[in-house]
Amino acid sequence: MGRTLVIKSVEVAGRTFDFDEKLEVEVEPYECPHCKEEITLEQIKKTIGGTISSKQEENINAVLPYLNKYREDFGLDTCLRKAHFVAQIILECARFKTFAEYESYRYTSVIPGVFSNDTITFDQTIANSLEDYLTDIIKIEDKEGNIIPKTNAQLKQLLLDEEVQVIDKKFYAKYDGGEELLKEVNGEEEIKFKIILKNHGVFGVPLLSRAYAPYSGDKRELGNGDELTRDGWKFKGRGLKQLTGRNHYSKFKDFRDSNPFPEDNTGEIDFTAENDKNDLTEGNYLKLSENSMYATQSALYFWNKGSVYKGKYPKDLAEEDDVEGVSKAVNYYDTGGLPMRVKYYKKARKSDVFNLKRHFQLIYENGNEEQKRSVKRLLEKWRGKYKETTELLKKINEEEIIELKPLGLKK
Repeated sequence: MGRTLVIKSVEVAGRTFDFDEKLEVEVEPYECPHCKEEITLEQIKKTIGGTISSKQEENINAVLPYLNKYREDFGLDTCLRKAHFVAQIILECARFKTFAEYESYRYTSVIPGVFSNDTITFDQTIANSLEDYLTDIIKIEDKEGNIIPKTNAQLKQLLLDEEVQVIDKKFYAKYDGGEELLKEVNGEEEIKFKIILKNHGVFGVPLLSRAYAPYSGDKRELGNGDELTRDGWKFKGRGLKQLTGRNHYSKFKDFRDSNPFPEDNTGEIDFTAENDKNDLTEGNYLKLSENSMYATQSALYFWNKGSVYKGKYPKDLAEEDDVEGVSKAVNYYDTGGLPMRVKYYKKARKSDVFNLKRHFQLIYENGNEEQKRSVKRLLEKWRGKYKETTELLKKINEEEIIELKPLGLKK
């Protein structure tokens, strides 16, 4: 947004010429030259902090060309936006270790969705979802402790018939808490058999299918089918942003169709399409985690038009320097991750990374009055929290007091 400069007179060769009417000239706002600079490997490494692996560096280098190619057109066009975006994606993709959501949950973990620590009855959904894994999860013993061999099908029916009470996380996630007696089935005078939970590994496909399946009271609006459709696994977190849910995969397609990415000639792609319904490893959804271009594009879709917080998308909240707002717009349900998102953002602000002090100082020194007010407002927000910007705010306030003193005015 420009500003209007009103000119009443001009001076030429020592003579003043007055205009009969005010001359209004539109003046463009000042642009920080560093906003146009590319995002670098070093900036990302310094925001992560510490030493990174060769695989992490490989992943960063794989997406950097796309980030910089798309940067100006897709909301990474200011120092503020770049700093916020990099901080968020570092958390989302586990510091560039993966472009696909991890499945390595333990039974003690907090798992999304309907999972809980409450006991429930082993039901038909659980039975069908885990039917290929039940021999890994359950064993049957007689009263002397001898194992009674059972197939998956036999265990499935037995658990249903006996209405066994279970904590679902112990069935789906890695369980290493030691053998646990789930039920002792008695005859008229003696124990017939015992149903025992064994130590076992995680079952990723069923687990994420359940975690991201809809349930009563679910407000996530993922658009997935029930657990048995396996939508939760198909549309698990993928890409730089870890885009999650059928709805977002579909919206990414629409966004990409309406907002062509430069030099991308691959055409329209339905990222929800399944090439073989009997083979989960053949779907287009895998492109987000296996192709660096789509991993980047999907993150930029979400940055521009994904979820909103307080009515604003992440890129707009970034321009307001609202790290909590950006975090909630990017991943509202990751409340436990907020401290790490803030930590990464504090690193991204530093003078050897995106140098937001320099950004604010240049705009204040060269910008119009509206820009100056905006800079002061943003600096006031972080007074006392960031040393560099606090020092800049103090300097600005001192300069303004000096300017007002000759006029006999008080700040």
